[in-house]
Amino acid sequence: MAATSADAPPDARMTRTVAILIFEGAELLDFAGPAEVFIVAERGRAFRVLTVAATRDPVTTMGGIAITPSCSFADVPSADVLVLPGGDTKNVDEVGIEWIRSTAARAEVVISVCYGAFLLARAGLLEGIEATTHHWGLDELARAAPTCKVARGPRAVDAGKVVTTAGVTAGIDGALHVVERFHGAEAARWAAEEWLEHARSPAAARNGP
Repeated sequence: MAATSADAPPDARMTRTVAILIFEGAELLDFAGPAEVFIVAERGRAFRVLTVAATRDPVTTMGGIAITPSCSFADVPSADVLVLPGGDTKNVDEVGIEWIRSTAARAEVVISVCYGAFLLARAGLLEGIEATTHHWGLDELARAAPTCKVARGPRAVDAGKVVTTAGVTAGIDGALHVVERFHGAEAARWAAEEWLEHARSPAAARNGP
């Protein structure tokens, strides 16, 4: 049976702001996949999606695609959802890590995609929670965040405020999971099946806030 408006969370009519960090060498689909999910959710009415970098100067993603950020750290509006892609994450300096830390403190949900989990580790946001990343980086993540319980296998892990995902396309699953949390199962189903034609993989069980 299809979900009705009564099945959605009580705040489902809110328009939330999604801030997606981009940087030199960011993996393109890591942020483009979640961006597409949030852009189309609830037929485009649920989220405002912004790309954010240290400045408004264009950045070059992995593979050479140039992207001009919507905002800089200095002028981005308050974010309800923060998305952190992987790629060449060493190009995010300590100013960027501090921006992640302060933005995450105010956001409802923080999503990492692939090696974006290492940005969370650097910001101290994986302490004591379950998380995942691309399978190539699981052992390294365990070393980078020693108190984190590294999950091996799921494409997405919901630890409450922090949702981490495995490699590249798993970011789509993480974003769909967040859409479902905010807007209900039918909203996520529509975005996945009707728009993206994407076979969803469910997130691992939620551990709490």
